This record gives sequence, structure tokens and C-alpha cells, in this order.
Amino acid sequence: MIIIVQPSVYSYENIIEAALEILREDGWRAVTTRAIAKKIGSSTMPIYSRVKSVDDLDKDVRIKVREILKEFQRRPVTSDTLLNVAFGYVAFARDETNLFRYLYLERPEKLSSEDSSGMSETFVSDFGDDSEEQKALENLQRTGHDELVQYTWIFVHGLAMLVSSGTYAAISNEAILRFLTNAGEAFHLWSTRGDAKDS
Repeated sequence: MIIIVQPSVYSYENIIEAALEILREDGWRAVTTRAIAKKIGSSTMPIYSRVKSVDDLDKDVRIKVREILKEFQRRPVTSDTLLNVAFGYVAFARDETNLFRYLYLERPEKLSSEDSSGMSETFVSDFGDDSEEQKALENLQRTGHDELVQYTWIFVHGLAMLVSSGTYAAISNEAILRFLTNAGEAFHLWSTRGDAKDS
């Protein structure tokens, strides 16, 4: 008896795209080999033959998700580059809730709590060291406002978490911009106080 093995017609890219769709719809816990196979209409065998490990799958899905986040952050909502980055981050949490939760709740990467260097490294990896976003961040840091960068990021992340949790699920673009602008002005005033570093 001759057994004919059908060649796999599913590329690794097909598998990553299917995993991304499942993640968008149902979150990271739903991303299984069985669910991916069902999504692309195959058995689990092509998945096992193309995906070396869950860590590899996670790494490549993360790249895709961060690309989607970057698209949100590059939208020219205002004339201020860094405000656009912050706005896009919160809008991503609102419009792509499962992708946001994947990055920051289900599979978070560790950042330094002591300074803003982790954020700077993320900027370089996401936007490139010659991007308008990175240049705007460097200009702000050159003025000695490292604390402003750090605390503004913490506020933006906190607002995004509230949005993704459903607390501010239906928040409008205008409300997001109002929150960010008011907080940015408050943090700027704080950072220019002579005793700010002592508080």
C-alpha cells in the first residue's frame, strides 16, 4: 500500500495571520494549535511542522501586534508628534482591546521602573532612531525632562488600561485628547518646579 503525503499548502505567514485573527477576536488564551488549524482549514499537523515553539509564535505575533500599534501612533491626529503617539496608544487600547491586553496584561515585557530608558529603547525599536517620533522624544529629554517623559507615559498607560478594561470603553477621540493635553500640561508644570525632584 502506497501512502501519499500531501504537501502543506499553509505557509508560516498563514499561521501567524490566523493566530493574529484569533487573538483579535478572543485573546491570547484562545490561540492554540487546534484553533489555528480550524481557522486555516487544516489539521494540526501543518501547524506543528511549521511552528517550532509557542515562544516563537508569541515573538512573531508580537511583531505583528506592535506594527498595528505603531500604525495607530503614526496617525496625524494633531500637529504634535508625541501627542499623536500617546493618542494612538490609548485609541489602540480602545479599538483593539484584545491586542492591547495581549501586549500589556497577558504577555507583558518587563520595563525598568527606575528610569525612562526602557521607553526610549521601545521607541527606537518601534519607530527607528531617525524617526520623527524618536527625534521629538530626544528633544524633550535633552531639556532635562526625563521625569516628564516617565510620568506622562505612566499616565498614558493608566488611561489606556482604564479604556481596555471597559471603564472608559466608549471614550471619544476628543475626550482622549482632552485627558492627554490636560495631563501633559500638568506634568510640564510639575517638572518645571524647582522642588519637583524632591517630591
